[in-house]
Amino acid sequence: MKRIAIICAAGLDNFIDPIIEGLADEYNIKKFIVRNKWEIHNAIHWGDIIFFEWCNEVAVMGTNYKGIQGKKVIIRLHSYEIFAGHANQINWDTVNKLIFVAPHIKEILNEISPGLLDQVDSEVIYNGVDVKNIPYTERSPGHNIAWVGYISYKKNPPMALQILKVLARGIYNTDLYYTLHIAGSFQDIRYKIYLEHMIREIGLEKNVKWHGWVTDMESFWKDMNYLLHTSIHEGHSLAITEAMTRGIKPVIHNFRGARELYSNHDSSMGILFNTVDEAANRIMIKEYESKWYRDWVIDHQWTLAHQLEEIKKVIEGVQ
Repeated sequence: MKRIAIICAAGLDNFIDPIIEGLADEYNIKKFIVRNKWEIHNAIHWGDIIFFEWCNEVAVMGTNYKGIQGKKVIIRLHSYEIFAGHANQINWDTVNKLIFVAPHIKEILNEISPGLLDQVDSEVIYNGVDVKNIPYTERSPGHNIAWVGYISYKKNPPMALQILKVLARGIYNTDLYYTLHIAGSFQDIRYKIYLEHMIREIGLEKNVKWHGWVTDMESFWKDMNYLLHTSIHEGHSLAITEAMTRGIKPVIHNFRGARELYSNHDSSMGILFNTVDEAANRIMIKEYESKWYRDWVIDHQWTLAHQLEEIKKVIEGVQ
């Protein structure tokens, strides 16, 4: 049986475990969390098929290592890697397949690095969630707004505060009407200083609840009415997909690619927003279609089962 080495930098294996578990019955598969080039080399020597989770510096070192010659190599590119310049340092002669998580990520890479995609076979495989194990609940408009993810500039948390300000005071003139529940840890201490300062300055102390890094997301999602997603850039957000699968209304900033992912339905007018006023309106309006949110995920095959099927095809195709 061919051995598949899943290679991932320490701290970046959040998304790969469900895939490994889903493939373990059919493949001799092993995850390698690597911290230096020697650990990367050891992982490469173990595997027959090398799967780099993230097209980052680990994949750069791995594909430029002479010991990878003769191996079958797959790289999955999520999002940030295209801006870090890693793709231009990959030895594409050693790579059999490049996986993107969304079409617009592929388009942006092609714009940033023209001609690069001519060097490697690529395809899009969307991130998937385990819909069978995510409970669906019919939800309705309410006052609890979830904000989920690492707290960083990409996630654009200052916009969330501005939206909350419109909701909490600008329209209803009450401090207690809406609550923003933030689940995530800070990637930059400057954001902690800034956000805590702004919350005090604009009078939202009673409207923001910090949950920190949440391990029990099942409990966190239980009372949420909305997912507010303010990112300036995303690939294919699992937080959005999971919220929709649960029947929670997503309110999504119109980052590049968002319209193609979420807007082919009349109800999309109640999902995407460009401005803080539009976001507040998406939350205040009565339009709320729990079943449609979940059906959207299933109809577009953003499921773990489908993701596993597509990855299996890639693995079989490179052997």
